[in-house]
Amino acid sequence: MIPILIFSLLAWCVQGYTLVHDYDYKNWYESFTFETLPDPTNGFVDYISLAEAQALGMTRIIGNQVYMSVDNTYIVQHSDGGRKSIWLECNDEFLHGLLIGDFAHVPGSDCGTWPGFWTIRNNPGPYGEIDIYEGFNDIDQVYMTLHTSGNCSFNPPASYESGASNNNNYDCKLNNPVGCSVGGPVGSYGSSFNAQGGGVFAMEWTSTFIRIYFFPRSAIPADITAGKPDPSSWGVAAADFDSQYGDCDIDANFPPQTIYFDTTFCGADAGGKSWTSWTDCSAKTGYLTCEDYVANNPHAYDDSYWLVNSLKVYQ
Repeated sequence: MIPILIFSLLAWCVQGYTLVHDYDYKNWYESFTFETLPDPTNGFVDYISLAEAQALGMTRIIGNQVYMSVDNTYIVQHSDGGRKSIWLECNDEFLHGLLIGDFAHVPGSDCGTWPGFWTIRNNPGPYGEIDIYEGFNDIDQVYMTLHTSGNCSFNPPASYESGASNNNNYDCKLNNPVGCSVGGPVGSYGSSFNAQGGGVFAMEWTSTFIRIYFFPRSAIPADITAGKPDPSSWGVAAADFDSQYGDCDIDANFPPQTIYFDTTFCGADAGGKSWTSWTDCSAKTGYLTCEDYVANNPHAYDDSYWLVNSLKVYQ
C-alpha cells in the first residue's frame, strides 16, 4: 500500500492543478446569472437583468473579451433607487482550488464606485466570503478581505505577504465590518491597475490557507499564461491567510463558494464617512453626499467598466 500511496502523491505533484471551469467570451452569459435583487450593502444602485443590460449596451462581447459597465448616460432621480449596474452570480460553485481572473480593465478609481470580484457561500450553512478584488472611490490599491460568521482571525509575519494589514484588522468575524483585510500595493486597483494594461488576480484555497496574488500585466507568471499554474513558484502572496498564523478552521468557515462580480455605488464603503472623511471625494467633487454626485454625473462613470479576458477555476 505504501508504494501505491507514494506513487499517487508523486503523480499529483507532477500533474498539479487541472482546469475544471473556463469562463470567457464563448460561454459567459450561459455561466452567470444577472441578479436583480436589492443591493445587500445598501448601495445607490439598480441592478438590471441580462436582457436590459444588453439592450442598453452595458454588456457585450468585444472581440475575445467580456464587457460589463454601469449606466453612464442618464441623470438619475433618487426615487429610481440608484444608477443602473450589473451584479453577476456564477452558476457553478467550487470547493478548494485555484481561481484566476485575467482582466484587461476594471472600473476606474471614480468617486462613488465600489466594485468587487469575490466569492461567497450561496446556500444555507456557515457564512464565508473571500473578497479577492475590492475597492472604493478614488483609491489606487486593492483590498483583499475575508468575512466569516464563525471565529476566524489571521496575523501572519509581515514578510509572508507583500500587502499590508488594513489598519490592523485581523478579525474576520462579521461583527468586525472591515473583516480581516490586507491592502495591496499601489497599482493594484482601479485606474492605476488599468494604466498597466490590467493584469491577473489569483486566489488559492486549501484546507489550511487562502492566498491571494496580484500580477500586473508585465509580471504574469509564464505558467499562468501557459494554462499550467504553479503557485509554488509565484513567491510571496499579496495576502496570506494561513491558519498556522491565526485562529481559523478554514474548512468550517469556508464551505463551497460561488463567484460574483458587481459594481455598486455609495453604500457602506463608498458613501458616508468614506465620502466625507476617508477619501477626498466630497472636496474633489463639491458634493456633500455620494448619492447626489452619482445621481447627477453620469459621465463620471465612463471608465467604470470591466473587460474580462478569462476566469478559470483549477483543482
